[in-house]
Parts: sequence; C-alpha cells; structure tokens
Amino acid sequence: MPSFEVLLVLGVFGLYCYDSLMLLNFNELIFTRFTKKWSYKFPILNFQLLRKFPFLPNLVTPNVALFQVSWPSSDQGLNIKELNTFIKSVLPIQIISVLLLLLMFICLPVIAFTYGSGVKLLIIFSAIYCLIVCILIYIFNQKYNLKISNTKFLSIAFESIVCPPFALNLVRKISLNYPINVDPYTFTKEMFDEQTKKSFKKNFCIIIDKKMNFLEKDSERFIELNNYLNQIKSEKEN
Repeated sequence: MPSFEVLLVLGVFGLYCYDSLMLLNFNELIFTRFTKKWSYKFPILNFQLLRKFPFLPNLVTPNVALFQVSWPSSDQGLNIKELNTFIKSVLPIQIISVLLLLLMFICLPVIAFTYGSGVKLLIIFSAIYCLIVCILIYIFNQKYNLKISNTKFLSIAFESIVCPPFALNLVRKISLNYPINVDPYTFTKEMFDEQTKKSFKKNFCIIIDKKMNFLEKDSERFIELNNYLNQIKSEKEN
C-alpha cells in the first residue's frame, strides 16, 4: 500500500485536476489573459462527457485568467475601463496562486518525502492556509471590482478552506464569473493582437461550420448560424 506521503501528494494533484476540469457546450469557448496578451481556447470537440465537451486549462499556470463566452450572442457593449480595473484587481490573486502552486507541488512533496509527516510538513500546511486566508480577505475587500457577489464569495471561501487544492483555481473561478457581455468575435476585434485575431477567425469559422453540419439546413438554428458565419467571413481584416 502506498505511504501516507505518496497518497497526500496524489490526493492534492487529483483534487486540483478535478477542480480544474470544465465542461462546455459546443458553442462555448475560453478567452485567456496573461502578461497583457489575450488568447483563446476551444474545448475538446472530439470527445463528450455528460453530453458536454471537456476543457482542461494548463495546470502549471493557475494564475492565467479565464473568461467563458458563448456564440452567437448579442452585444451589450464592452466596458473596457471596468475590464481593466478587474484585471488589475486580480493581480495579487495571481501572485498568491503561483506561491500556492510552488508550496503544494514543490515544497510539500519535498518535505513529505524527505522528512515525513512531522513538524516541517505542518509548517507547509500552515503557510498554505495563511496564504489562502490572506487572499480571501483581499477578495472580500475587492468584491465590487472583481464582480463577486456575497454568495459567490462564500462559495469560493468555503471550497478553499475545506479543500486547499481548490484554492489554486481562485483566479480562474473569479475570472470565469466575470461577465463578457459581447459577442466573442466582436471582443477579439477590440482586444486581440492581429496575429491572434486572424488565427481565431480562421478556427472560429471552422468550428461554426462543423456545428452547422449537425443541423438541418432549413432549421432556424442553421439559418442563424449561417448568417452569423457569413457576417464574419465578409468582414475584412484591419
């Protein structure tokens, strides 16, 4: 039977993976924001789980903000000022996420396998909980800028305290909660650099076309997506 130390490390990793896994609909995708650059990720469309499509973010970058969007959607206007305020407010949480990652996946295994379940391991646990409590206090004080309701904060706080590996996903949970009230393609035109914008347009058109293959050509949904696709294709690159 594996030792306590092995089970501890495997348990932390397993819980982190479980909490990181997302299930998206066909018409949903993820925008990412890291080091002042926007990018995008589509779910795995060749595999379904519970009638949805899995998406697993990069496990070594829990500090990358994720924004979930769907298509097509109505444009309610992008408030760039609010978005920039949100991104600035998330920065301390991103730093803590990196520190937690180092503590859980470098310091904890080294201490556990070298010294076993002793005082030094308790110090690592204490450091992890101290960081979690500090960042939860910060999140509570920044609820307005982070667009976090009291209910959402209590949910995040409870998960993080009860299961510390879940705290690694604080940046993702907060950014996924942020409303992007514009169509994904419209958002890319305003926020993406030229190279990423061209890449997104190409891949996005392929995804829409793939979705249309499963619809009847005279259905309302097919007509809606066809008009949407033609609108995107007709727009010239800046």
